[in-house]
Amino acid sequence: MLVTGGAAAPAAEASAWALAEGVQQTFATVSRETGDFGQSWRADDYVELGLGDGWALNTKIETNIRINDLYDDRSGFRVGLLKAFALGERASFSVQASLLAGESLDGVECEGEGWEGRAALGTSFSLAGREGYVNLEAGRRFRGDCERGVVELATGLEFATNWSMELKAWQDGPSSTGSAKAEIAVSHNFGPLAVGVGWREEISGNFAEKGWLLSARGQF
Repeated sequence: MLVTGGAAAPAAEASAWALAEGVQQTFATVSRETGDFGQSWRADDYVELGLGDGWALNTKIETNIRINDLYDDRSGFRVGLLKAFALGERASFSVQASLLAGESLDGVECEGEGWEGRAALGTSFSLAGREGYVNLEAGRRFRGDCERGVVELATGLEFATNWSMELKAWQDGPSSTGSAKAEIAVSHNFGPLAVGVGWREEISGNFAEKGWLLSARGQF
């Protein structure tokens, strides 16, 4: 079974599966986007540790540097506890509760500490002898009077030996003012380390933003 662990993107975080006890996964992404808000550099670092019996502990540090008329540098982090429930041999369901701290990347109206709840449903499959997965995830974030929702759909396929392709689409915030993005990435496995490159673009119509991303994922 091919297991996805994170989020590769701001919304590509914990999936429907939990890692086995003692197994650790690290996922780092760096992206550069340009658009209505000038130039933006973003780094997302996600670490998950399997605790056994479907439990996992994860942390995420996210940093954004936006360069426009004003220089805006923000950094925040999240600590979460996930519980996964197997649904047969190929599917899984998970719930997660997380604490939020540091600066919010959701916008100036979302400040202070808070919490987040998530639920995910996923399944793996075999296509022409190649392993793939589909993962659907939804969550809600609360910081003071600020409330944000997120929905993400991700699918991946090992299309050749040691090569994988992943497609993602997610909505963050209300549809009238929030962000919706799509992403495509290709990665190559070098033993326990996978390195990828991708393209991300805003599709909500609320504003324009697009750019490249680089990712690295390791499981130990």
